[in-house]
Order: sequence, then structure tokens, then C-alpha cells
Amino acid sequence: MAAAALSREDMGQALLDAVGAGNTGKVTRLLEAGAPVNWADWFGQTPLIRAADNGHIESMRMLLDRGADMEAKDELGLTALIWATWNGEMEAMALLLDRGADLEAKTNDGDTALMVAARSGRVEVMTVLLDRSADLEAKDENCYTALVWAAYSGKVEAVALLLDSGADPEIRDKSGRTPLIMAAERGHVASMRVLLDRGADLEAKDSYCDTALITAAYKGEMEAVALLLDRGADLEAKDNDGSTALIGAAWNGHAEAVALLLDRGADLEAKDNDGESSLVVAARLGHVEAVAVLLDRGADLEAKTT
Repeated sequence: MAAAALSREDMGQALLDAVGAGNTGKVTRLLEAGAPVNWADWFGQTPLIRAADNGHIESMRMLLDRGADMEAKDELGLTALIWATWNGEMEAMALLLDRGADLEAKTNDGDTALMVAARSGRVEVMTVLLDRSADLEAKDENCYTALVWAAYSGKVEAVALLLDSGADPEIRDKSGRTPLIMAAERGHVASMRVLLDRGADLEAKDSYCDTALITAAYKGEMEAVALLLDRGADLEAKDNDGSTALIGAAWNGHAEAVALLLDRGADLEAKDNDGESSLVVAARLGHVEAVAVLLDRGADLEAKTT
């Protein structure tokens, strides 16, 4: 059947398929036959989004020359530029940016192209976006910036690039967590080192008054705990519940973290707001190995809650 005899919907789907396959000849014929350049499938993907997603530059040029909407979004709120960024399609990104694509367009979750690139550690892509003046401090729905995403994802080169470009190392998400706290939570030690070397606040606290050390200890991230202690983190800092890093480690039964903290001089008998020491907490929660470490180090068996 000739392309001209197809319905508008069939022509739109045929154009989408041709673009996805990189069949520029068929794309040309369909466009000349009047295929709808901004037709979208059930997921909201337009031909331009599909072409950018796959890095099919010639198809993108044809679509743009026919008036394709650069800011059309799919069901997730991703534009053609964000899709190109996601997949590291550098030439597609450059074309869209040269044609005036919105650098700060956001997905349904509030992610910009820079955040998407930072989360996946695509440093070359990030460099292009930053050279085009992408907003370093744009925030998503959780108040994550590109730097927060890079730190959370452990993308150390992305962290370094963003800091070099002037990103705020003390930016906070909705829970008050800094990039250092986020990196510590997931044990991303290399990213932590970069942040600390660039002056990140070792004692910054989130909305629960957790420091990076308390967070790392609670999660049992041994390397992160060791690094923070080496950098001089306060062993006896307390969160809103009065828990120290040692109590946090005991709470989750992280016996190795308990031992490390004690080796560095943590107060064995420190108590939280309920008057419970690390031994009481570990015993109450049935963490046998942590209890054994604490007893071996001389924890008071007769200690009472207050």
C-alpha cells in the first residue's frame, strides 16, 4: 500500500518505526507524503524523541526542518534532549542545542539533562551541557542537584567536574542531606574523598541531625567510617535521638563498625535519649556479634537505662 493511502495514525507509526530503524529514505518519503511530524505513540514518543534516543542525526535534521517540536515530552516527561543525554548521544545533543532546545527542561521527577548525565557519570556529556550554561543548582522534586545525584551514585569524575564548575558542596536535599552524607550512606569512598578535599563540611547534619559518620556507621559502610575518622570526624556527635555513631552501628548489628569505632576511642557507655547504651541497644535487638564485641571491650553489663 502506498504511504499516501495510509491513515494519519498509520503514517505516524510508520514514521516512528522508520526513524527508529534509521531508514532515512523511508523517513523522507513519509514526510513528503504528509506524515505527521509530531505524532506520538502510546508512550508519548515522537519521531524526534525516537531519533534522538538512537542518535539518528540525519533523521533528526529532516524532522527539525519540518517543524518537529523539540520540547515535546513522553509519558515520563523526557524531551529529545534528555533522551540523547541519557544515552550519551553527543552529536544528537549538539544538534538539539544548536537548534535551541531547552537545557532546563525537566522530567516528571524534576530531572534536567545535567542531572541525568550526572547520575550516570557521563562526564563528556556533562561538559557539553556545562559549556552551554546548564544550571548547576537546579533541583528535582527531592531537591537533588546534579552534584547530589553524582555523589549518591558514586560517580567520582562527575563529582569532581561539578565541584570544579562551582557546584555548592553543601547543597541539601529535602531531608537536609549534603552530598557528603549521601555518598557516605552508600559507601562511595572515592566521591567522599573528592568532596572532603574540596572542603565539604565533615560535621554537617541532616534534618535528623545525622552526620556523615553517623550515617556511614548506621549503614555499616566500613571504608566510609574509616575515611571520616581519618579526617577527624566527631565520634561523639549525636542525632535527634541522641544516638552516636557507635549506637547507630550497634543498632543495626554492624559488629565490624562497632569494633572500628571503639578502636578509635568511641565512648562505650554513651547513651541515647532513651538512656540506652550501645550494648543495651544491640542486646535488645538480638545482635549477638555486636554484643560480643562490646562485652569484649568492657561494656558495663549492669548499665541501666535512664
